[in-house]
Order: sequence, then structure tokens, then C-alpha cells
Amino acid sequence: MKEAKNLIIGFGKAGKTLASFLAKKGEKTILVEKSNLMYGGTCINAACIPSKSLEYSSRESNRLGGNYEDRSARYQKAIEDKEALTTLLRKKNFDMVVNAGVEMIDGLASFVDEHTVDIKDNSGNHETIKADRIFINTGSTPIIPPIEGLKDNSYVFTSETLMSNPTLPKKLTIIGGGFIGLEFASYYANFGSKVTIIQDGSTIIPREDQEVAKSVEESFNI
Repeated sequence: MKEAKNLIIGFGKAGKTLASFLAKKGEKTILVEKSNLMYGGTCINAACIPSKSLEYSSRESNRLGGNYEDRSARYQKAIEDKEALTTLLRKKNFDMVVNAGVEMIDGLASFVDEHTVDIKDNSGNHETIKADRIFINTGSTPIIPPIEGLKDNSYVFTSETLMSNPTLPKKLTIIGGGFIGLEFASYYANFGSKVTIIQDGSTIIPREDQEVAKSVEESFNI
């Protein structure tokens, strides 16, 4: 059994910052992450950074115009550029915590008791870690609405899986007119997809001021 002062489950913003802080204080700290594609957390790998990269590329693609083949080629290049960026940031985040003295372990954590965790790696091997303090920083998971026909449908994507899809959809329907849905609508429309937004309500971004929502609707030509 391996022992540590601190065990942090999840390599997100809070987890990596806390791990580096505690390790620099001289406390033995272990950071567990189930996927080496998520070093640095959601923002770097599946949200803020990659989405803004695609938004930037989409504006240039929209300016250049062209037919579907032209736009599709630029979209595929944008996906490749996004992947290169997130790969670079993952490595920087990994190096940051390791250089601070944190021990990194790839694996899926599950509790044995309040101070003991079992870690299962990708090969199915198990390791037990006992820690004085355990911090849970596992983030969030996309939700697929309970609509008949959506689950296990190869034509249905979450925000995360769509950003990894190298094929530009000719038509795209987005369920939800919130911030994330509108952001995706914006840059896929810029790339040349015909985008339809389905919103359960009379207005998009319903939690915002109505003047803001109206202005966004006008910019989208809704």
C-alpha cells in the first residue's frame, strides 16, 4: 500500500493548483487522473480553449468563403490545430505538477474507506493508496436528454465529441439555446454548416437580460 499526506482525484484547474501548492510545501501529494487526455482539466481539453480555437478559425474560414469542399478542408485543419494546441497545454500542465514534486498516477479511483482509495489503471491492474486527506476534483459530464432515439446514436454528439469530429457536418441541429449551444452554432455556421437551434422556450439564453438575448437573436438572424 502506498501512503501520502494528500491524494487528489482529478487533474482539473483546482486539482492541479492544489497539488502543486501542497507539494511545494513539502507534503507528499499524489494526483490521480483517469485519462491522460484530460491533464489540465475540462477548460484546456474539452471546453474553453479548444472551442475558442475553433471560433477563431471559423471566422477566417467565413471570410474566405468557398464551396463545401473548401470549407471542409479548412475545418479539418482547424481540428488539427486545436488538437495540437490542447496537446501542448496538456504537456505543460503535466510538467508543471511533476516539477512541483507531485506524483502522477493514471487510473480510475474508487473509495475503499474514508482514507483509502483503489486505483485501477488502463491495463486492469490495481494499486491501493492511503492518504490523510483526499480531495475530489472530478469535474462534470455532458448530459444527453432523455429523448427517444438519441442514446447510442452515431449521429448524436456532445459538445466534447463534436469538437473531435474531423468531418464538417452539412447540417447541424443543436438542442439548447444556452451559451454553449450558441457558441457552437456560431462557429459551425461560419464554417458553412446549415445550423438549426431547438430551444425549449420563447427566447434563447433565457437567464440573461432580455435586451442581451434580443441582441444575440438579431446577430444570429433568428
